[in-house]
Order: sequence, then C-alpha cells, then structure tokens
Amino acid sequence: MKGLYLSNIDPQQSFGYMSKILGQIKGFNQLGVDMELLCFNAEAQIVLTQSPIPTSVSSPTIASLILGPAGQNLFTRRFNLLRQALKRIIETKPDFLYLRYPRSEPLYLYFLSRARKRFPKMLILSEFPTFPYDAEYKKAISPKDKTVFLLDQLTRQLLKNYVDQVVSINYKPPIFGITTISIDNGIQISDYEVVTDKPHLDPSTIHLIGVANVSPWHGYDRILQGLGYYYHSSSPSREVYFHIVGARMPYLHDLQQFVNQLQIQDYVIFHKPAQGQELDTLFDQSHLAIGVLGGHRKGLEVMSPLKNREYCARGIPFVLSHQDPDFPEEFPYCLHWPSDESPIDIKKLVDFWESVSDRQATATCMRDYAQNNISWSSKLKPVKAYLETQIKKH
Repeated sequence: MKGLYLSNIDPQQSFGYMSKILGQIKGFNQLGVDMELLCFNAEAQIVLTQSPIPTSVSSPTIASLILGPAGQNLFTRRFNLLRQALKRIIETKPDFLYLRYPRSEPLYLYFLSRARKRFPKMLILSEFPTFPYDAEYKKAISPKDKTVFLLDQLTRQLLKNYVDQVVSINYKPPIFGITTISIDNGIQISDYEVVTDKPHLDPSTIHLIGVANVSPWHGYDRILQGLGYYYHSSSPSREVYFHIVGARMPYLHDLQQFVNQLQIQDYVIFHKPAQGQELDTLFDQSHLAIGVLGGHRKGLEVMSPLKNREYCARGIPFVLSHQDPDFPEEFPYCLHWPSDESPIDIKKLVDFWESVSDRQATATCMRDYAQNNISWSSKLKPVKAYLETQIKKH
C-alpha cells in the first residue's frame, strides 16, 4: 500500500506539529504502509521525503529532494505546494492521499477536483486535528486570518464531493457531511528521552515546565494566577518556578505583562523554542509538566494533546484540565484539574509532586505505559484497516 501525506505546516512556527506529522509517517511505515511526505522545510522550500522517514525535515536526507521554493505569501505557498502535490500524484499513482486539513478555499477545492478526476480510485483522507475549530477564529484580528476563515466557511461544505473519509482527533460525528474515523493522538516513543535522576536538584524547590507555541487555550495564565496567590497570600513551603518554553509574540508579550502585574518575575522563566538536547536538559531539570489548561475556551471537553503523550514518554508527571482517553483519572501520574477559569492551586501541585516523587520509579512506569498505549503505530490501525477494506473493493 502506498500513500502521499500532504502538509502545509510551517516548521519554523510549529516544531510540535512537525514532530506529530513525522511520527505519523513512521507509524504508517511500522504498519507496512509506504508513505511519502510532501511539505515545507525551515528554509521555505517544498521538500519530498520518502521512507524511511528521518527524524527531522531539516536533515541532509531532505536536501537532495528539494522540489522548489515555497513562495513568500500564503497564496503562492499554497499554490506551489498543491502544484507539486498534483505532479507527484501523477508520477507515483499512490493508493491514497492523506491531507492535514489546511482550511478550505477555491484553490484547494480545485486541487482536489483535479486529483479526483485524474485518479478516481485513489482514496482521499483528510485529518482534522481539531474540530470544531470556529472558536479559534472568533477573535481573529489580522486580515489574513479573517480571509482564511471566511473562505473556509464559504467552501468547506463542498469537501464532501472529493474527500472519502475524515480522520478526526476525538470527534466521531460526520464533519461537513463526511464520515469520520475518530482516533486519539499518538507519538513516536523513541523520539523522546526519558528524564534522568538529577541528585543536584534542590529538594526545597519544584520546577514546572510547559512546552508549547502557547496561546490562550493552553491556559498557562491559570498557573501564573496560582503562583501569584501562592507567593502573596501564604507562606510557601517550597519555592515553585514555572519554565515556559516556546512562547512567541504576540502572546508572549501578554504573558510577560501578566507576570509583571502579579509581581512573580522571579519565579517565571521564559525560554525560546527548544529541541533536541537543549529540550532534554530542561526536562531533566524539571519536576512537573503543564498540559492544556484552557481547552474549554474553545469548547473542547475531550482532547488528546501531543504534549500529554510527550510528557508520559519522557516519564514526567503532568497536569491537565480536560478528558483525555489515554489518561483517565485513575492514572496516578496525571493530576486532573477542573475545566474552568479558576487559578491552579500551587499547594496542590506541591502535594501531587510529593505523592509521585520517586523520580526513577515514576519515569519507568510512565515510559512503559507509553510504549504499550500511545504509539502512532497503534493509533493508526483503524485508518489502515479502512484503507485495506476500501482498496480491496476497488
């Protein structure tokens, strides 16, 4: 079975999303599916990656498969990517096309219609990482975001004419009239190092870490509010620090202003986006990880964020405020918090850490759980089963 994965994600802006996409490709490979990935690299070029997939789209393996420049604006980037995708489909005749849904618009529909007309038996699957997603655009202020949302609203009901199946993350009803395969997010376990025991860590302090591009729905402001109460309304039993890794402008500025208002500058450390050994070191120096604490702000009660899975694979206990199918409330290394606007009680985080403070035993148990439950190869089995069934019919 042969497939082409098409993504319009910009790796310069979305380290985490690219990690997910590469993990999915590896998961398909492990299930015996021959996948190619067509996407952008960090140098604004269109690149084709063939199996076996490397660990990064910036690796030397990619350089030999550069297909051309992406372009400098949204329209030219999308036009060039779709043009190269159609060319590759004609050259290789894949059994299926796997699309990371980029929001609909006339050019996208034209691409789908061309692909469908040229290869009527080729299956077209579209993944919706988040649905519903309209709430993400309600506060859109840039002309680009407003235009993207308007075009999507005007054209998305036509997707059912071209897309055979939707792959959705934790959402079962049909989307825009297309039936869905609902799966949970997974990860490529081997991509993450297990946290190591650090005897030099000061036992009187606790370091929290949150790794994300960071937007309001991550809910990090709830941690900041909690720190404000913790330091100004009580006598702290331990010093607690919060390391925010990867926040970008303009929301980074909002967080910095909030930290200043709460007068907790000494306890919040902002780090630039990090990968590889640099990120591993930050995790080794941390005790608890912060997951999504604001999913309710975009109307989501059930989520399966990649970060929860990364934290589990690394063996670091974490906090979240939503339902995650892979981490029920009885999972001992995850603290569930109410899905509302209340500040996070830092004292309860301290108590939670003390209950799981055997670092090496905790890390081993969490890593074993990750190996058995949250790999991409296991999450994608329903997708492969659908593909096999449909290909046999054709």
